[in-house]
Amino acid sequence: YLTRIRNDGNPISEQEPWQFQEFLGGGTEYAAMIVVRENHLVTMTCCPSSASQLNYVHVEIPSIRKWLEDFMIGLKNTEHVLTGQICFDFMVLTEDNKKVAYPIECNPRVHTQCSIYNRDDVKALFGSLLLENNDEREQKMISLLERDYGNSTTGLKTNVYWFYNDFFKILPNSWLLNYNDGNDLMERNKILLMDQSYPSPRVALTALIYLPALIISIVAMLPVLTLFLLLPTEDLMGANLTTAEHLFAIYYKAMLFLDRLAYMNDNIEGDFWEYDPVPFIAKNHIQVASRLLASIRSGVEWKKLDFAIGKVVEVGGD
Repeated sequence: YLTRIRNDGNPISEQEPWQFQEFLGGGTEYAAMIVVRENHLVTMTCCPSSASQLNYVHVEIPSIRKWLEDFMIGLKNTEHVLTGQICFDFMVLTEDNKKVAYPIECNPRVHTQCSIYNRDDVKALFGSLLLENNDEREQKMISLLERDYGNSTTGLKTNVYWFYNDFFKILPNSWLLNYNDGNDLMERNKILLMDQSYPSPRVALTALIYLPALIISIVAMLPVLTLFLLLPTEDLMGANLTTAEHLFAIYYKAMLFLDRLAYMNDNIEGDFWEYDPVPFIAKNHIQVASRLLASIRSGVEWKKLDFAIGKVVEVGGD
């Protein structure tokens, strides 16, 4: 191998060294965002990582917090001063019966994960921490996040999501819609094994409230739905499920989506705020739509719409 890379013109030398990296397998990946002021960790949020991060449930991971605090201590022993918002990806492994966090990526920017600071009192405290941090406020933030999300990776409470991203998850992955992860087919097969359940009165009432909007949306989507019907089932859904089985899975996932809408106190839409709904309306119905039209006009190949940051995800793009 060393001979081949040397012949390819990319040899290992003192002038052009290579860095060995250890493969980390069998662990759990987390995404994290931190706020730092002069090498001091002000606040931190973690969540389980995924390929397309559009759902956030904060979890407190002690090994990650310890690594970050140790990193800040190390910075204080240098001439470097770090202030800002930083994103990390961590892999947490079990070594000698202890959880150990390994950083695998770092980006100096704000992350949509900051949407977990969503309760009014949490937002106010987050703003005050950005202006002036102290130990009392930092500890209060930890306790407020524990109140909203729990203090372990099980039994979590609040979930942050984006309305249209979760709405499109109701439908199976296809040539047009691809909002579910790679386990979607397995999940739909599991749904078929479940006992048929009926929606709760609260979910049924939510369905009635949204029924007019659903009817209007279906009418507006008739051209697209016609294409779905004209295509062969296996080409459309890439699965061996019958049409009836797909419809049942769609119904079940629709009930889960309505359950999220019925219990909005435990499911926070990333943009919607009852006191100012304009950002939710403008981003989803103007910004995203205009960016999609621009991509279609330019002929650039695209994969999906990112409703979290309001952009069209292009093939080969960031």
